[in-house]
Amino acid sequence: MLQRAPNSERDLSAADLAYGGIIDLVLNSELRPGERTSVNLLAARLDIGRTPVKEAITRLQTEGLLSVAGRSGTMVNRIDREQTQQLFALRRALEDFAAEGAVENATTKDISEIRKCLQKLGRSNTTAEFVRANVEFHSLIVAAAGNPFLVRFFSQLQIQLQIVTYLLRRGFDKKAADARHREHETIVKALEKRDAKVLKNALRTHVMTTESAILATLTDSEKRERTLRRK
Repeated sequence: MLQRAPNSERDLSAADLAYGGIIDLVLNSELRPGERTSVNLLAARLDIGRTPVKEAITRLQTEGLLSVAGRSGTMVNRIDREQTQQLFALRRALEDFAAEGAVENATTKDISEIRKCLQKLGRSNTTAEFVRANVEFHSLIVAAAGNPFLVRFFSQLQIQLQIVTYLLRRGFDKKAADARHREHETIVKALEKRDAKVLKNALRTHVMTTESAILATLTDSEKRERTLRRK
């Protein structure tokens, strides 16, 4: 039987769908850190062909979410404290750079969209809602800097940080969310005033507070794992 030549546009779309689908499985805790899976299992779960799933796995292994397990398997990497600290250090550097560009290049429309997202953050009642709105908020600030390369790097970083946040999530903490919301308000006001120094300081404070909370949760998780191993 003759086979038709592959449609590269269709294959790329399928690979992107597989990539997003695997990330969603991790975010929804359907794939947990340390859990092994395979191309065949993922293709069946996502209802996508093996070739685009293999491409997505290779991409995610390169990005550090997955690693090779055995001859034909793959595994979700466990959350590593040092890696988490490195991700947040990179985030601080990228947002620091973005602050300069956003102050210079943000349009009235950009700032209006950021403020709308701030309102969405204030209405969040679940961890998932807050994390999604938070990702959008910071992505909008970075986009306002007007540097497409920065947007691309930050987008990939946000995916990895979002996964860390979801995997370590607890019940929704309204008090903590309100505190982060006040930090976001300070960030928006600094951008509206075009004050790069205040904006940088506000972003740094916010990121450091978020990192401290994540690392504290990671410490608790590590303690629970050690306790379970002793039993």
